[in-house]
Amino acid sequence: MTSALVRAAERALPLLPNGLGAPIAEVLGTAAYLSSRHARANVLANLRVIAPERASAALARRVFIEQARNYLEVFRVPHIAPKRLLAQIEHRGFEHFVAAEARGRGVVVASAHLGPISVVGQMLNAHGYDVVLPVEAEHSDFQRAVNRARRGMGLRLVSTDTPLAVYRALRDKKVFGVLADRAVTGVGERVPFFGHETLLPSVHIALALRSGAPVVPAFSGRESGRFVASFEPPLDLVATGDRAADVRDGVRKWAQVLERYVRRAPEQWTVFERVWSEP
Repeated sequence: MTSALVRAAERALPLLPNGLGAPIAEVLGTAAYLSSRHARANVLANLRVIAPERASAALARRVFIEQARNYLEVFRVPHIAPKRLLAQIEHRGFEHFVAAEARGRGVVVASAHLGPISVVGQMLNAHGYDVVLPVEAEHSDFQRAVNRARRGMGLRLVSTDTPLAVYRALRDKKVFGVLADRAVTGVGERVPFFGHETLLPSVHIALALRSGAPVVPAFSGRESGRFVASFEPPLDLVATGDRAADVRDGVRKWAQVLERYVRRAPEQWTVFERVWSEP
């Protein structure tokens, strides 16, 4: 039954009129908010750190609604022609990515669970760049459906269990995208993040230092009903010979950029695990 429902959703969602996406997300997100007590508490705890003056049940509910919108769009976007899709995305700082890619070393695009997550990758693919994304093992019909949609966008998916494929992608001057705001494997560096020492992933920094590829922070967002893709200048990574210290310094620089974007739109940061321990 679950598989049948997922397949039906894959077929039906791309056919929905544009105006129905927001109200459907409102209903689905609110239902998820009401039924997920533990995740609801985690989101509110995170908001008390990143936006203490705005943290509330209403703002926490918005996070769930934003996530519902993200999933709806994952299934809709593969059916939008590249030129039409690009016209719907406001490009900010795209010249930073273009200059980094021109170095010919491949590019590590570091992003986060912020806004319509896949917009940056979709945009790059629509511009003709080969984008490689790491994915964890699929454990549900829904995960498999999401990955089918990503492949439908033209993105290439590689398993996180095959690091050789990642190095090969950079060697072939492709774009490697990574979400670097949750250390789900427990591997990373503890750096200041919103005033607290926090464990953040380090794989994108370690990979860049080893391969010579630049790390370009890039974030998706929604503003006034429009997609926005924002690119920052490459991180200033320095190889001193002390690998551990160099990785930690790179993660610290990444955290500073990430904090700025999360602070700007806390309701669009769709992280449902508690990032900071209770004081």
